[in-house]
Amino acid sequence: MKFGEIPNQLEIKHSEWEKFWEKYTETDNEDLEPEFEDARTTNWWKEIEVNVAELEKQIDKIITRASWTDDTIWKSEKAEFDHDVSLGLNKTNEFIDEFMFRTDLTDTTLNFLNSMLDICKENDWILMDRNGNLCKPNISDLAQLIKGSDTDRFLRNPNKFFDELSNEK
Repeated sequence: MKFGEIPNQLEIKHSEWEKFWEKYTETDNEDLEPEFEDARTTNWWKEIEVNVAELEKQIDKIITRASWTDDTIWKSEKAEFDHDVSLGLNKTNEFIDEFMFRTDLTDTTLNFLNSMLDICKENDWILMDRNGNLCKPNISDLAQLIKGSDTDRFLRNPNKFFDELSNEK
């Protein structure tokens, strides 16, 4: 790993994000930016040199682009499994603002996931989930990160998951 030891988790200010999205949907201002800092507002990509065109070509080999947009979004719309990739660029398309992928955990072939992890390894990137948990881009570390997640709990016992979810409200 290029940067040595990585922490287990970075701070995500969930309550601040909820307030931000409420404010965002109430305005017509698409340029509205959060007024707080956390792991999601930090621009991790600004100092990293990535050939965006080449990255897009790599992703194009793995998954098809979403039919409903001209943006850099890929989606397995007509496939058995539901995978997707989103590549957000800054306003001048100089660097990546955000790079996300989501895999269908019912896909036991792991073809999509392994391909995305290979891209991450080739570029010395690490993975961060929605809660700020970090891991190296390999199946075993990712499996540890997924254990106990909402997705894992749902796949193991959907009825229990929904019962627990309704009890939280």
